[in-house]
Amino acid sequence: IILCEWNYRAETILKELRLEQETEKTPIVLISDIDRKPVKDKYFYFVKGEVSDETLHQANLEKAKTVIILGDDNVDYKQRDAKVILSVLTVESINKDAYTIAELINEKNIETCKRAYADEIIVTSKLSSNLISSAAINHGISKVISDIVTYEYGSQISKIPVPESEIGSLFIDVLIKMKKDYQSTVIAIQQGKEGKVISNPPSNYKLAADDYLIFIGSRD
Repeated sequence: IILCEWNYRAETILKELRLEQETEKTPIVLISDIDRKPVKDKYFYFVKGEVSDETLHQANLEKAKTVIILGDDNVDYKQRDAKVILSVLTVESINKDAYTIAELINEKNIETCKRAYADEIIVTSKLSSNLISSAAINHGISKVISDIVTYEYGSQISKIPVPESEIGSLFIDVLIKMKKDYQSTVIAIQQGKEGKVISNPPSNYKLAADDYLIFIGSRD
């Protein structure tokens, strides 16, 4: 995993990744124009500088599976999104197979970022405002969202391939079985590992061989 830019969000991302069994020992390389490696972590590496062909090469982008590109808090919001989009373009020009996750502050830049071939775009300002408005209408809802996206406490969102035994089964049957056997709630189906996501699928949806179950469950 390559992480571009260092700020409080990057620190939280690193902490969450280390709490997840799948990524607790994954090599993570930080590219940031800061003075020194910011944390002690045996599997965490640091490349000093701006995101460029040179620093991405030093970070071994050719072999990276995921690249997280955060906004630079030291520039204004217009420059911040432009810098993220340019970084996405640079990453995609070197390794199209790397899964790029881009953080934007303005949703008007989503289409431009898509044209740069970002695989996933998160608009932090939109997420925050949507969550605040939801909490205003339905008090306490933010606590639920916080719980399921934080690995350290409570329940988390996870994804697994549909078991062979359940291929061809109806969604409603697997939903009941997951809750009964594993105390987990299936909330969506993803068609392929990085394909279309169907939230709250119809009860008669028939599970395919390449589908994934996205569910809420405990860390155990």
